[in-house]
Amino acid sequence: MVKTLVLVRHGKAEKASEDSSDLYRELTPDGRHALEVAYPRTFSLLEDYDDVNVWSSPAIRAMQTAQVVANALGVDGIEVDQTLYDQHADAILAQIATTTEDTVVIVGHVPSLDSVASRLLGREVRLGKGAALALELSQPSATTAGNGGANSASALPLWFVDGPKSSVWGSLVSIEGEVTASAGELAASAESFFGKPDNVDALRDFRMAARRLRSLVSFLSPWESKKQAERADKVLRSLLDATARLRGIDIFSQTVDDLVEAGELGENSLLPVACARERRFERGSLMELVRKKGLVKKLDALVEDLSGFRWKKSVLARGLGEDDLRSRFDEELDTLDQALFGLDLSSPRAVYDARRDAKELHYVANRLGVVLGDERSQMSQYMDEIQRDLGALCNARTNATLADEFRHAPRFRGVRADLGVAGRDQREVVSAIVSGMRRRETGDAAVEEPEEVASPEPDAPAEMDAPAGPAEPDVPADAAAFEASAE
Repeated sequence: MVKTLVLVRHGKAEKASEDSSDLYRELTPDGRHALEVAYPRTFSLLEDYDDVNVWSSPAIRAMQTAQVVANALGVDGIEVDQTLYDQHADAILAQIATTTEDTVVIVGHVPSLDSVASRLLGREVRLGKGAALALELSQPSATTAGNGGANSASALPLWFVDGPKSSVWGSLVSIEGEVTASAGELAASAESFFGKPDNVDALRDFRMAARRLRSLVSFLSPWESKKQAERADKVLRSLLDATARLRGIDIFSQTVDDLVEAGELGENSLLPVACARERRFERGSLMELVRKKGLVKKLDALVEDLSGFRWKKSVLARGLGEDDLRSRFDEELDTLDQALFGLDLSSPRAVYDARRDAKELHYVANRLGVVLGDERSQMSQYMDEIQRDLGALCNARTNATLADEFRHAPRFRGVRADLGVAGRDQREVVSAIVSGMRRRETGDAAVEEPEEVASPEPDAPAEMDAPAGPAEPDVPADAAAFEASAE
């Protein structure tokens, strides 16, 4: 007869569905995660589990729970028993009484497990989902054996561990799913762009996907593995830095096309042709840089790494509550609000930083809306509007910078007059945007027009990187310091 019996109710499972059998209901992702974290500690309470047998109901949710138990105990094989699903307490007690195994863990359902425990202990017992009750069974008398071992008060409690609270793991499961999805989107967009680097839209989509994933990983940095966070930031930053100039050329080229269409540049202007030639040159430099640095392989490795998101040990021990995530979001939002209040629009660095932070919060609110809640999720649209306004300013400044740079480049020798037109136009756009934003901020229509902006300040954002290809020798020192920010 069994000497040590552990009764385990299966963990949190999916809700019943009219379309499928109850047998096929599975554990929820957070329910399984909770068991995987809790059960190694729970079953370490068994003093001697070198020879433990695990019995399970054939229901999928019970077998999944039993597998977690077996993994925690280092047990190979699970014995599936229909009796445990049929809810026959007498039949279960009879099997317990007649088996020759010393230690048995039974994974099943209520009310039969409650009934078995109550009859063995002589008092009412109720097991919550994932709960484990260990009992020391007394040897049966002849009478007990004759009635199937169904007598009362024939066991002593050894220990009881309530089921883990799956709610604190729900956030982890949701976040892991979003990170995996974001990484998958980046992998797909990378394949599209690197397969067809001439595709302007493919480059834009690739950079957007990289920024989204980087924003998500950065937001989660207080709770994730430091090594993982640093690796992700390094790879994603390298990809964004490498493609920044090419994206800037695309933005400038579109602006030039718009000027031609608007009649600001002649229909026969050769500037669009010169821009296309410059893009081909930069594209070649980029692809050579990608090859030399093995950026595609590094990206593939990162995507695979993030598919098994690594949390800090403290998070795995206690879970991650929605309040923790909301608190961090609120802190980031408060920091952004302070930066936006009285933002120095004449400073490219200040505008860039504010736009970047608004964009990151937009991505986070959009991706993690399920755990952040509706109120914060709706902030995504607000953040998107802010970053679009600031993005238009960043783009105009980037265009003005490139126009000035190209005027000094031998490859643009024949179109310098048109570059002067483009540069003046974009500086006027900068002035108009700054003036409009200041009027909206103060509510005063009589705000004085700012002076025309000549070029970005020397202290342009640190993320604005040098061209992937060799710069022309007579390019101004600060001309390459720009960030293509149209994502």
